[in-house]
Amino acid sequence: MIRSFRSFIVVAAMVFSAGLLLAQDITREPLFRVADELLPGILGMRSAEGKVFVANSSGRFVRFDLETGESFSSRTSGEKIVDFDIVLGQMIFLDENGRLGGHILPGWPAKSWDACRIEACDEGVLLAGGDKAFFLGKNATQAVEIDQVDFAMPIPNGFFWSMQIRPEGNWGADLYDCLGNLMSKIYNFSPEFVPAGIELGPPGSEGELLVSSVEEGARKLAFIGNNGRMFWKIDGPEKISPRDVAFDNQGNLLVLEMKGRELWLNRWKMVQPEG
Repeated sequence: MIRSFRSFIVVAAMVFSAGLLLAQDITREPLFRVADELLPGILGMRSAEGKVFVANSSGRFVRFDLETGESFSSRTSGEKIVDFDIVLGQMIFLDENGRLGGHILPGWPAKSWDACRIEACDEGVLLAGGDKAFFLGKNATQAVEIDQVDFAMPIPNGFFWSMQIRPEGNWGADLYDCLGNLMSKIYNFSPEFVPAGIELGPPGSEGELLVSSVEEGARKLAFIGNNGRMFWKIDGPEKISPRDVAFDNQGNLLVLEMKGRELWLNRWKMVQPEG
């Protein structure tokens, strides 16, 4: 079942236009100021099980508890990391040599990967950013190689989202299995959708697709369900790090934003439409 609109907190006025939910106002709730030492080389954040991890490329990170407001700071074993995710409450990361570190499973190959992005899910991790993508299952001793995937984001049960330009010339969002087989074409973007800087994720709680892109010079965030419906599309925050958006346990957006020279973790609250 796709995420209900009831998960969004009513704080502002919104309208429907051609069936698309548009935010007219968004209230920002400040949650946590990120320490200045994390700003150089900031990679962004990941959210899992009520906790948010914010990390930079030197391996410094802070873990913030959304429920208690407590924070904990530490550092990974990697001298320089290029991306990270969270598995069972612990960090897993890719270093500058393409090697995995942190919470890795013993059966996984100890090698360098042609990848610069890591996406964790309940079935394993997806490594992407090179000529191929690689999927490492929980019990795998070798990776599954996936060809011809430019954008990939895994979701529960061994599937992943991808986006590409269809033969008709418009962009589409589709679901694949972990072997790279197309399972279903889900969403067709209009021909007027000519994006730049596409990024996928993080997924929603039911495996929905979050798309960040730049359209006509402005950043947009779109939220698409696996039933082919775009739930909402809003103006996105100013881009300050590769991973600057996430979701809390209630489905609200978490956003990293600058306030002057300070970096803040904010919660964006949007309206619940009537009817």
